[in-house]
Amino acid sequence: MIDLHLHTTSSDGSDEPLDLLDKAAQAGLGYISITDHDSLGAYQKLKKEKHSSSYSGMLITGCEFSVVHNKMPIEVLGYGIDLDTIAESGLLSDERFLERENQYINRMNEICRNLGIKLTDTLSIQSGKAFATQVIHRDLRKYPENEKFFSKEIWNSVNAFYRTCINNEESPFFLNQAKDYPTVSEIAMLIKKAGGKSFLAHLYGYFAENHKELLDSIIVLNALDGIECYHSLHDRAKTELLLDYCRAKGLWASGGSDYHGALKPDVFVGESAEGMRIPFEILEPWLPELKQASF
Repeated sequence: MIDLHLHTTSSDGSDEPLDLLDKAAQAGLGYISITDHDSLGAYQKLKKEKHSSSYSGMLITGCEFSVVHNKMPIEVLGYGIDLDTIAESGLLSDERFLERENQYINRMNEICRNLGIKLTDTLSIQSGKAFATQVIHRDLRKYPENEKFFSKEIWNSVNAFYRTCINNEESPFFLNQAKDYPTVSEIAMLIKKAGGKSFLAHLYGYFAENHKELLDSIIVLNALDGIECYHSLHDRAKTELLLDYCRAKGLWASGGSDYHGALKPDVFVGESAEGMRIPFEILEPWLPELKQASF
């Protein structure tokens, strides 16, 4: 069994990389990938530690890249990437990340003041890879008087807040992120340069009126190698639809839990939706194609 979508403290997960490897070993996983958001920090940590004693399976290098498609921020997973090539691109620099995310926080402070919504004036991100959306949503919920401004779903879900408020041009909370992210084609070219393969992450995690049309509009670019079919947001029916789509289009399939630890307490290492385990068979056809497969 495999899990090719895992997060650590190097982005917005709650587990240190070694702890995550322990959990992967306990789950009996033969292949995993740490795919922190816009970060290779977990691999930098593991270089300094004897990670082979924690996990005897194959750790495939990976990253979940923030990109933009038709003005919509989405994510692309890169696997088997050469870490130095990605680092040398400058795309994932901590300085660039912090500057961008703190600009979003400053803009949201202005928006909230205009709407009469309480947000901590001194809110900022000093280090790490926590996204502004997560920091803002958590802070908004500190003030009970803010709840009346949001639907129950948005109040309770940072993903709903991000997809339907931050990414929605018709929302007063809209933040124009399109100018700050690379396109799908640009990130796919970088992943290919780094010897890796690129996959669209969690299609059904995006708030779209028609997911099939969204998927078609991305795949027609001929930039990606495949689609993440197994995911904790994809039930069995959605998983099968995506697997069929991959077969029809000649694309590869990937899968992962999108484990974050405390941030998503109902998501477990090695499982997608409804307790489904993620089979090695989807990785087997394209594993030999990865130039930098193991870490």
